[in-house]
Amino acid sequence: MKIKNRYNTSVGLIKWSLIRHKFYIPVFVLVQILLSVSVIYGFSFVTNAVDDLSKSFLCTGAITINIIAVTCVLCPQIVSEAKQNGIFNYQKTLPVSRIEILLSDLLVWGIISLPGVFISMILGSINFNINIEFGIISVLSLFFVIVSLILFGFSIAYLLPPNVMTLVTQIIMIGGLLFSPIIYSADRLPNWMANIYNYLPFVPVSNIIRFSLFSLNSFNIKDYIVVLLWGFVAFLLSIYIIKKRK
Repeated sequence: MKIKNRYNTSVGLIKWSLIRHKFYIPVFVLVQILLSVSVIYGFSFVTNAVDDLSKSFLCTGAITINIIAVTCVLCPQIVSEAKQNGIFNYQKTLPVSRIEILLSDLLVWGIISLPGVFISMILGSINFNINIEFGIISVLSLFFVIVSLILFGFSIAYLLPPNVMTLVTQIIMIGGLLFSPIIYSADRLPNWMANIYNYLPFVPVSNIIRFSLFSLNSFNIKDYIVVLLWGFVAFLLSIYIIKKRK
């Protein structure tokens, strides 16, 4: 009976999280469509992407930018708003663990991030004639990067005050879209700058997508380790803040 009650409570928590976000989901899907079109079609004119390498970076970059936009920009803003509205304080009164609270939102935001991934994959493969190699490795790698970046977004929302959080998310978006070697090759940057980006989570995520979904990169365990470390540290910080928050 205890296990059944716990299961029902967990399912109820997930359903409630979905209901809370149901008005945001159509807007977020529209944002992801616009981002996909902007990167794949708009940036192809800006960057004069006529060679295969440039086209491949725009295709995979659109997927990465969409994931970053949902997990590290939109997600922290909505989570921070919920935190201010007292929703998390209410959740803590429920007979569920702090990890279950985190996992319920993690599941919802994982679902929200998927439309942009698939839209970018379809538009990119059609526009640039790039083959998608979708298999077990692709699914697991995609799951891995989305979960890690959602946890990173949670940690930003939980750790920072709203005004600072907003500034940080905008810096992440601008840096990811304009400056980091996600939609263009890293050889266009100075070596020291490219090395810095390799230790932040976003470029390794892009490399993982290029490898797992399109076989445009070779396997590099370092990319997975970097993303794993950022996700694990973000998870620990999120759990710590949730437990400490009054």
